Amino acid sequence: AFMNTASCRSSITFIDGDEGILRHRGYPIEQLAEKTTYLEVAYLLLNGELPSAAELETFSKEIGDESSLHENMKGFIQSFQPSAHPMGVLISAMGALGTYYPESKQVLDSKIRRRQIARIIAQAPIVAAWSYRHSVGKPLVNPDPSLGYTANFLSMMKRGAEPRYAAHP
Repeated sequence: AFMNTASCRSSITFIDGDEGILRHRGYPIEQLAEKTTYLEVAYLLLNGELPSAAELETFSKEIGDESSLHENMKGFIQSFQPSAHPMGVLISAMGALGTYYPESKQVLDSKIRRRQIARIIAQAPIVAAWSYRHSVGKPLVNPDPSLGYTANFLSMMKRGAEPRYAAHP
């Protein structure tokens, strides 16, 4: 199972597959899955601690501000065969997104790097949802800035003819 995986020491994640242990920054995955949101865990991985309410609000806004894709990305995703492997579409689309942000090459600039991280967190679910909908022949649904991170992803994946998708809490 480790044939294509690099082994390393990490201060972020601890994995012991034989014992069924997965921890992020010292927190057991079960605790994170039951008591935190996706964005709280993303913040934890990036910053080393779970966010306060104010930090989560700021981080959520930072992600929300990047939650849109250039309209041309729809055509890019729709250029793939509907049967294309989802990972191939995701990898290609994420690579293509870099061409919209020429400053992303400045990897040593911490402010630019942080914005790129926010963009990836914000835009990967859009690419995933659009790729899925394209694969099943449904029209692509734009993000709804009034929804939270997870509800927005579910809306982009599942919305039908209704004007707004209501995610189960």
